[in-house]
Parts: sequence; structure tokens; C-alpha cells
Amino acid sequence: MPNAEQIIQSLEAAGFRAAFLPIGAIEQVKEHYDALVENTPENGIAERVVERFRGFQPPKLDFVPQSILVAACPARGATLALRRRGERIEIAVAPAYIDIKPWKRRLEEVLAGTGCRYEETPGISQKLLAAMGGLGQYGRNNICYVGDWGSYSWLETRYTDIPYLGRARGQLRMEACEGCELCRDACPTGAIGEWRQIDVSRCLTYRNESNKHMPFWMPKNAHHTLSGCLRCQECCPQNPPVDYSHALELDERDTRRLLSRSKRLPKDLEEKFLAFGCEKWTMSVLKRNARLAAKTKQNI
Repeated sequence: MPNAEQIIQSLEAAGFRAAFLPIGAIEQVKEHYDALVENTPENGIAERVVERFRGFQPPKLDFVPQSILVAACPARGATLALRRRGERIEIAVAPAYIDIKPWKRRLEEVLAGTGCRYEETPGISQKLLAAMGGLGQYGRNNICYVGDWGSYSWLETRYTDIPYLGRARGQLRMEACEGCELCRDACPTGAIGEWRQIDVSRCLTYRNESNKHMPFWMPKNAHHTLSGCLRCQECCPQNPPVDYSHALELDERDTRRLLSRSKRLPKDLEEKFLAFGCEKWTMSVLKRNARLAAKTKQNI
């Protein structure tokens, strides 16, 4: 069976960046989660996150975990182009919401080829593990930055039976964020404040991923993406430009159906979005997010 360094080399050859953590790093993870509630505004979200973490620890595995693998792949954005009354309306699809399945398959192929045993790490923040492993660092906006990919990456983490005797060595926060408040100024909902953790309840990404109604206080002009939010990332000098070359063009009929008030996405339209690279779980929020973003773009 290959060792940790050989697995990292195999993943890097497949386009990933990777790092290992010793299984003992779970104790440090617990410390971070214990501090989370104290350093987060009172909104109940932090409590639920910590409760979920504790509910999955210790993990129920059919092998004895000896390490945690963190793998990152580059994430590109995309564009959804709508047609309405002859006008073309472009809505951004934030990176890490598109074309993730091929990377997941590639990761599984590499790991399966090593002969190691592995399992997902439910309940643990992947960006926290990435920062602890030295693979990435937190920005002021609470997003993980991975080298020259910036915040445009996708993270996968796995418990493994690969022995690893190293130590969690990462510096959690980027020094470049000290004295810089560009993301805070750009945040359309005021989610990035003085707290060590952002106010998740005010984060547009969090709201866009939920199929619940948008809160009354949400600014109408905040909506600009089909998924996630890009305001705090587009302005960040630590980020490269987003690749928006991947595009889905809808005709006027499909645009009407997408922006209609019906709750469910028509089956054939759902298949178009899935073939485009959208994740299955986003289907329940696509119509609402597209409608809100289109209103911002064209006031329709």
C-alpha cells in the first residue's frame, strides 16, 4: 500500500492539491468547534453546526482511521444566459457550484487505485481541515483560499487508514487580510463584521442554498448569482479572474418557464441544468434564485 506522500503525488498528477492530517487532529477540531459558539453572533446556526459535529464524532467506520486526507480541485464559474423580449440577461454561476461530479469521480478513481480504505468526514468543516493541514487559509470572508486558485476551489476530505505521523501545521488565517476590508465593504448583506466568524444568518450564499423564503431585510439588489455569492470574492486581490467561458443559453420559452412562479423546475429543463454541470441538490432553489437575480439585472 502506498504511503501518504505517494498518495499526494498521485492526486497532484490528477490535478488536485492534497495534504494529510493525523487522526489526532480531531482534538484540535473539537477545540475550534467549542470556540465557535462563543465567537459567533447569537443566531442558532453555530449551535446546530456544533451539534451536528458532535453527533458524528467518533465516526462509525468499518476500519480504524489513522489520518484525514484533504484534497482540493480548481473550480470554475459559468454563465446562465436568459432571453426575454429579445434581450440577453447574463446571470453568474459561482465557482464550486458547477462541474464538481467529474472531480469527485477522479478522486474516487485515484483513491480506489491506491488500495487504501477511506470514508467521508461528515460533520467537520472541510475548509477547517484544509487550513489545519496547510493546504489553504481562511480569508476575512470565511472562505478557504488555496494557493493561486484563491477561493475558487472545491474541497473533499476523507478519513483513511493510511498512517500519518505528521502534525497539523497550518496557519488558519491569511496575513494579507490584515488591514484589508474590501470584502467587508462589498458584502451586500453586512455578513462580514467584527466577529471572528461571519454572521452566517446574513450571508447570501447561505440564503441562496436554502429553499426557505428570503428574509424581509435582504436588499433586493443583493441577488446576482444563480447560486452562492461572488461579491466578497470578485473584489479580493488574492483571487484570480473567474473563468465564465462555460455557458448555458436558454431561449425565450425556457426563460419564461424558469422565471415562472411555479415551484418545480420542468423535468426537461432540470435535465438541461444537470447536463450543464449543476448539482442535483441545487434544483430546488434554481427557479427562485434565477428570478431574483434576473430582477436585479433587468428589473423584470
